[in-house]
Amino acid sequence: MPEKKLSNKDFEILDSIRGIASLYVAIAHCRGTLWMGGNFFQQLHPAGTWSVWDYVIFGSSMLTRLAVEFVIVFFLLSGFSIAHSLSGNKEPLPFYKRRLVRIYPPYLVALFWAGGVFLLTRFLFPQWYDGTYHEFSFIRTMQMNDFWQPAAFVRNLFYMPGEGFITPFWSLTYEVIFYLLAPFLLRRIQLYLVFSLILYGAHWLFPETTASLPIGKYFYEFIFIYNIYFAVGVALYTYYKQVVQLFSGISKAQHILAILLALAGTYLVNFVMKTESEYSFITAAVLAVLLIIFFLRYKVRIRPLMQIGKYSYTLYITHMASIYLYLAAYWMISGYRGVYIENYWIWMGAVPVCLLIAYVQYLLVESRSKGLLNRMRQPKVIVDTKTS
Repeated sequence: MPEKKLSNKDFEILDSIRGIASLYVAIAHCRGTLWMGGNFFQQLHPAGTWSVWDYVIFGSSMLTRLAVEFVIVFFLLSGFSIAHSLSGNKEPLPFYKRRLVRIYPPYLVALFWAGGVFLLTRFLFPQWYDGTYHEFSFIRTMQMNDFWQPAAFVRNLFYMPGEGFITPFWSLTYEVIFYLLAPFLLRRIQLYLVFSLILYGAHWLFPETTASLPIGKYFYEFIFIYNIYFAVGVALYTYYKQVVQLFSGISKAQHILAILLALAGTYLVNFVMKTESEYSFITAAVLAVLLIIFFLRYKVRIRPLMQIGKYSYTLYITHMASIYLYLAAYWMISGYRGVYIENYWIWMGAVPVCLLIAYVQYLLVESRSKGLLNRMRQPKVIVDTKTS
């Protein structure tokens, strides 16, 4: 059993990275849902007519392309954190109880939040849901039409989500699979890491063979695609001292440069492939490793990001529905009926709205789950009846 190398205080530092990742995903989805895409922008504003401001707008919008890549950062953080959580006691039932208390109440409330926003916006603007619009943003609304159907809702309850306002929930399926397996996988960490690497390599070398295995979509994608990023997080925790030692000859400035290069590399791969891909996932994992080591090595505490990181889970699972609530409010106030918000500043207003709604839900639900979890972790006091 590897000794604990980091304290719970050290893990509070990682809230900054969670804050970065969740805020980035929220901004990316606000832009992608509310504001026009690059092609539409170029149709309205031909490149030959661009001013400096047009270049700033277009360039900044392109910087929101890495939403899925930052989910990979979350996967790696999960592997790192769960390895810490199970470093002392790997008994499954106590771990499952802690995970259930920690993640399920906010998840359940987020489902009802998405369903409530769907019902409200369908009442206000039925044209969002009847096929009047065919653009990307309204594909998401059309996907909500079966949300309250019993079969669909039951699947949502068991972490097999559909799309629409709960599209970001896709990653939670793989998180939960990892949680279910972690108490057993991490009993033999070296074996788990070796097999994770072998299975990931098999996916690259024999994609048709692995894809034909009769194990179901979720387990196939977890085993052969996404598990490797949880495994990297586990490996980083397990060999943390050795990895940090490798960075001992690297200055702070050089480390920052490496982070920037990893980020630039992730953008470059995304641009070249024209979307997220397993190539950009790899560079995102490198970025996550560099960020974790940097923040822990230099005890970086960015208070605003740490605060967002504390409710990053709630922000992640509520923000998409909140975006459509913002769009509905904008339509009601402005009378606007276009498929995209063409004013660059107006779509950005959705970001603080998403943060505010998530924070309120955090106070009402997730903070209470954390409080109960902390009480569960406290050692029980045994009263000696002979001396009392």
